[in-house]
Order: sequence, then structure tokens, then C-alpha cells
Amino acid sequence: MAKEDILNTLEELGQEEFEKFKWFLQQPETLPELPAIKKKCLEGAKTLDIVDLMMQIYTLDRCREMICKILEKINRNDLSFYQENIKDLQQNIYLLI
Repeated sequence: MAKEDILNTLEELGQEEFEKFKWFLQQPETLPELPAIKKKCLEGAKTLDIVDLMMQIYTLDRCREMICKILEKINRNDLSFYQENIKDLQQNIYLLI
């Protein structure tokens, strides 16, 4: 997965879905072990800004995890990004148990 994959995924979201995506990034309970992104950082942010911001705050694996979690919450687990990454993430969790 690369920054381009994140960008392509976010570009597949409609405007309302993108706004919901940004809202979930602000919520500490989305993934409690990861820091939420402050609202002021997200206001007016465009797709490219969100990709850069996520890459600055989270590791690449944590970006995948956060994106998959939010895609589930906004009912877009039909996107190829989700389909390609969720199995890896589930396997990683299984290995940790």
C-alpha cells in the first residue's frame, strides 16, 4: 500500500462520505489506540491534504487500519482498498492473540 492507494480510495468517496470520513478521523473512539486528528487540521482539507496528514500522524499499517475502520463505519467496505487490506489486518490480529 502506498500513499497513492489511499488517495485513490478517498477519491472514490462522494462529498458527504468524504466529510463523514474526516469527522471519524476526529473521533478518539474510532480507533482508541490511535490519536484523533484535530478538527482545525481537517477544516477545509482536500483529499491530498488528508492523505499527507494521515501519513504524518500514523504509520503506514496504522493508516490501513484507520481507513478500513472508517470505511466500515460509512458503509463503503465495497471499495477495493477495504477488500485488499481487511484480510491482512485480520490475520495480523489473529497472530497477536
